Amino acid sequence: MDKQLHDEVTHCFAWDGFSFQVPRDWNLSEYALLRDVSWIRMEDDSAVRLDVEWTRSRRPIDMERMRKQFSAVAKSMTTAGAETQSVEELPDGWSAFLYSMPDGRHLLAAFRYVPGSDFFCLLKIHFKSVSRREPPRILHRIASTFQLHEQDVVPWELFDIRFLLNRDFRLLSTSFQAGRQLMIFEWRLRIFYLWFFSLADLVLREKSMEAWCATFLNGFKGIRGSRFTAGEQSGVILSRHLWRYPLGHIDEIVRMCFRYRAHCRHLAAQNQIALWVFQYRTNADLDKLALDVTPSDIM
Repeated sequence: MDKQLHDEVTHCFAWDGFSFQVPRDWNLSEYALLRDVSWIRMEDDSAVRLDVEWTRSRRPIDMERMRKQFSAVAKSMTTAGAETQSVEELPDGWSAFLYSMPDGRHLLAAFRYVPGSDFFCLLKIHFKSVSRREPPRILHRIASTFQLHEQDVVPWELFDIRFLLNRDFRLLSTSFQAGRQLMIFEWRLRIFYLWFFSLADLVLREKSMEAWCATFLNGFKGIRGSRFTAGEQSGVILSRHLWRYPLGHIDEIVRMCFRYRAHCRHLAAQNQIALWVFQYRTNADLDKLALDVTPSDIM
């Protein structure tokens, strides 16, 4: 395998029930999780490198529609004068074509579909001036490591965070800042907040992890109906309703979710603190969460 594709210079990206390996300097830059077709974009330090569109369907996938989508990419490239070359020896279910422009740029368009599956994805991989051997090598790495995770608990891995979560929790929004990543999920109007904080060693010099996390939550504007305090047990954060919302905050009333379960954990190996808050209705909801912020392996 080419030096650029050894494990030490690639990383796992896991998202919405699938995962694959990409070069280490490719990271998520944009996304849209929609009902019909979802999309992610990855960039390196200087340019867009990868676009992935995917769909899951309860009905048989309309392959004619997918072929038209793929053909639209091909037509735009050939119209621009690109030379076309098929990519061979891919894993089952994969097809791909390399489009090479006269100025040295390349676009590799690939799709994955296994007959009988409810999952289809289309990839567009962008290259500047590189050897024509490089795009197929990158695609082979992605395709050979691509996994669909059909189990109830699925992995998420991006940047320097990784965790397992019940697949029924759907991502609502994110806030990725230097040293602080927030992902907000929803399941049947229940809301799950998950933070990862870097430089945990600096935080823990000042006060206990539980006290620091409680203070942070009390300043978080996304949760208005409860006051958080440090619990006596490791990782436990207690909550109580605020007196100024005797019937609950408007968000709680709309969702009919008046309870909060908060917890934090020191991830020493990553020098991180993981903090999560689950806004829920009944104790039975807690069984649905199935969170693990220290998975031993994903790929």
